[in-house]
Amino acid sequence: MPIPSGMSVSLPPALRDDGRDRLLRRSEHNARAREHAAKVAGFNESERIKKRDEFRRERIDSKRTFLDSLRDREERWVYKTQESPFHEDLWSEDDRIFHMNQYRNKELQYKNKLAEIRQREAYDAMRRAVNEHNDLEVLRSERRFNVQSQKHLKAMKDVQKKNTRAAKVIEERNKREFDRQQQALERAMSDPCLG
Repeated sequence: MPIPSGMSVSLPPALRDDGRDRLLRRSEHNARAREHAAKVAGFNESERIKKRDEFRRERIDSKRTFLDSLRDREERWVYKTQESPFHEDLWSEDDRIFHMNQYRNKELQYKNKLAEIRQREAYDAMRRAVNEHNDLEVLRSERRFNVQSQKHLKAMKDVQKKNTRAAKVIEERNKREFDRQQQALERAMSDPCLG
């Protein structure tokens, strides 16, 4: 039962000594418990610090081990993949090849177009040459015809001149013959003795 706060309680002396002893024992026990708790806390703190330092060391060691193994793996893979095509930027290489092929295709198309134009020009030139040859042949045949016509015309003129001269000669001969006959007739008519 609780004791009201306004009242004081007096204990018998035997109980008082016993309570004091108990109180002393309790304080002693508490002091030992605190000491033990302090020792345990100190031990725990030192263990915690040791474990923390050990954990940090292990973490650093594991990190170092990891980095060493990573470096070793990278070196192994670098050695293994020395001749790999993946060392270069394949996209840029492919892009460069694509653009180069496009340039070559355009150049080839240009050359083909130029060859086609030249072939067409050569064909047209040959056709013109054949046409000119035909035209030349026609002109030559016309010229031959003209030359032959001129020769024929000249020959006809010459023949006409000869015929004209021959006709003049015959006419003169006939005229002389006529004149001679006319004179002979006039002589015969003027000479009565003959008649």
